[in-house]
Amino acid sequence: MQFVKIKESDKTRIDEILAKTDYTGSDYSVLYLSGWDFFDFDTMTIAFENGYAFIRFNPHLMKEDEESDSHGYIFLPPLAPKGEFTKAVDMLREYCERSGEEFYMSSCRREDAESLDPTVYEIADKPDYRNYAEYLYNPSDLIELKGKKYHAKRNFISRFINTYREKYVFRTYTEKDFDGVCELFREWAETKSFDEYHDDSERQEKKVVKLALEYSLKYDDFFADVMEVDGKIVGFETGELTASGVGIVHLEKGDVDYDGIYPSLCQMFAAKHFSGARFINRQEDMGLEGLRKSKESYHPCGFVEKRIVRLVGANARERAEAETK
Repeated sequence: MQFVKIKESDKTRIDEILAKTDYTGSDYSVLYLSGWDFFDFDTMTIAFENGYAFIRFNPHLMKEDEESDSHGYIFLPPLAPKGEFTKAVDMLREYCERSGEEFYMSSCRREDAESLDPTVYEIADKPDYRNYAEYLYNPSDLIELKGKKYHAKRNFISRFINTYREKYVFRTYTEKDFDGVCELFREWAETKSFDEYHDDSERQEKKVVKLALEYSLKYDDFFADVMEVDGKIVGFETGELTASGVGIVHLEKGDVDYDGIYPSLCQMFAAKHFSGARFINRQEDMGLEGLRKSKESYHPCGFVEKRIVRLVGANARERAEAETK
């Protein structure tokens, strides 16, 4: 297995494998792999072998005093055709044994982690797993908003449409919209109270906004739309339709002075791009109370629950080492 520096052109090979899976997570999204700065991109490498894709990286830590609980590379769960995940993980373990690298696999779906041989692999004990579970929705739910549980959402959208009738337009992003989107993001950020960590998060998200807009102009399966009222951009949303048939919402920002902006963005974007998707993935809430309440209000049909997997005994050894320090 030979790891080489990941490059944008690897998207085609990743998508070919992804199309053979039932994968519902966002980890192999082109934006996830090239935008969010949790990854140290100078260390990110990929290997293709036996029809599988393997990615490893070092985490970029947000705070100088923060420590990773991994002692080397972090591996994403191998991308393998349906039914071959355990075989791919065994191949990765054998590679680590030969190379002397630590086997440390993050972002593994719970059901995939639990399918592994428990005499060889164990799931790390992490109290914050819920914070990083990605929310899944039935596309028809977000598009049609049927039933009593979506009554409030329908009212918000009706209010927005009736208030700004003949004044609003929801349309595809173009290059000429770049300054307007950046201005909206700046105004949105000014309404937030960021501590040191979230200041860094804001800078990273601004970088991701620019990259997502660029990708929407480059890839047919990547989308960006803007909401205009009287010619001013008051909201935007970006996302993609993965090769495994999952619609991922990456960014959704709106000016809350326009009542109903967020439900309107959510419904219109889903209707425009994700009617044929298996699921819509609106990603995690990071343990933020307001974000969790918002995501739950759309009534998810499930979650992509992520786990950290190590070799049996690795977690016990780590706890013992910590106790002796």
